[in-house]
Amino acid sequence: MSTKFKNLKNDLQDLEQEVEGSVRGGTSTGSSSGNSKVANYILLFAFVAVLLFYAGNRISGVVGDINPIEDIVQAIEEPSNDIIEGMGNWMEDMGYGQLTREELLALRSEGVTATYTSQIRDVGYEPTLEQLVELQRADVSATYARMMNELGYDLTVDQLSETRRNGVTAYFTSNMMDLGYTLEELTVDELIGMRSVGVDHEMAEDLIAERGERPTIAELKRYAISNQ
Repeated sequence: MSTKFKNLKNDLQDLEQEVEGSVRGGTSTGSSSGNSKVANYILLFAFVAVLLFYAGNRISGVVGDINPIEDIVQAIEEPSNDIIEGMGNWMEDMGYGQLTREELLALRSEGVTATYTSQIRDVGYEPTLEQLVELQRADVSATYARMMNELGYDLTVDQLSETRRNGVTAYFTSNMMDLGYTLEELTVDELIGMRSVGVDHEMAEDLIAERGERPTIAELKRYAISNQ
């Protein structure tokens, strides 16, 4: 915790004591609940004023000093040493070597944890650290990877990221298969192509009902484009 934040805490404690003293020693008019509300408002105003004061000092203050607001956010978001140490040991056990604290924190900031890594690996993948970050940025879950595998797809790590970035879901893929489209028709490129122009399984269902037959993938994409 920075010196400025400690000062902020001490200042607020002093203000709280002063307000409590003024409430106890003030006039007897009004109810105790009214005094309590006034005290709470004063404390809230004091907190905001002192916080803004220190924030202002940071903006116009000495270079290299620490923003107390950043201190608060960092204290809330940064995991404990035990969590970081445990993550490091687990990542090392999975073959990623001895990662520094900074590297582990950087991975966690991208959403990559040892648990997530283990789950992805359990599906059968062995992603690099860079690929783990890309998987998280593309919102690839272990569930998605597993479901696509169960649907018959042997996707690479990069294809997992690419399909998810383009809006391909296991739900969409499964529903298209339920309509009679085969794995050979629903290639990775075709899945991405359909989702990129807005094709969904409801659209395919409507066209099947209207025409009495299954439109081709190309026809689905043309229909989606013509209705945008």
